Amino acid sequence: MLQRRTKVFYTVHDLFAHEKVYKNTLIRLLRKVLVEYRVNYIIRRSHNLVTCSYAQYELMKSIFPNKNVCFHNFPSLITASVKSGNTVIPELHGITDYLLFFGQVEQYKGVHILYNTYLRYADEIKRPLVIAGKGHIYFKREVAKEGQVIFINRYIADEEIKCLFSQAYCSIFPYISGTQSGILSLPYFFKIPSIVSDIPFFESMTVNNVTSLSFGLNDPASLVKRINELDDLSIEELKNSGYLYYEKNYDSKALRSQLVEIYHPQSG
Repeated sequence: MLQRRTKVFYTVHDLFAHEKVYKNTLIRLLRKVLVEYRVNYIIRRSHNLVTCSYAQYELMKSIFPNKNVCFHNFPSLITASVKSGNTVIPELHGITDYLLFFGQVEQYKGVHILYNTYLRYADEIKRPLVIAGKGHIYFKREVAKEGQVIFINRYIADEEIKCLFSQAYCSIFPYISGTQSGILSLPYFFKIPSIVSDIPFFESMTVNNVTSLSFGLNDPASLVKRINELDDLSIEELKNSGYLYYEKNYDSKALRSQLVEIYHPQSG
């Protein structure tokens, strides 16, 4: 009905659903009906589709040749409240120099890979592991071995993010899959070394050994190697390269220009 009256755009976050373990069958059913079915319905019927993933943009153009498909960069996650935040995280009182996973706990983000690898090689890693973010912990925990593992399984407020990252040794993103996200804007802005899995999503937004270190998703031992390599690398160069990447790729003026081009009444 809207499309009869005006030009309607629909932003596609994930064309295909990510891997996910559901808390129970009811939540799985609700997600299927209330999210996936409705999303696919809207995608099929929308004339104008928008995405922040260039790979997904190219794929959507090939799948929907008769639709107007648009692309713009993913915005930075750095907001004014993130920049100025000074809220101390109570769960990390007295704890610094840790390995950090930050984000919603989801299967596709590979949290289980990081957790299991850390427990297996804890003697070689030596630093604490912090897993910060809300979500269903879908994997089996070995609490008896979690002496150096800190779960902050709750929503992390913007005002807490600066403290969370500024005290970390490095941030780790062991994603199994990914489409689009501004997650790397956080370690890049706060000049924290980042280690990412070798999936195409990260390959499109990092430069291995320059802005981030990459490890083999099918070789957990390579994650341990990358963590330990940080002690031998010039971390300052890695931090500075990440920050330069941030300034170039998360520029608000460039994003504003892209948005105006897409959504201006005379465009397309």
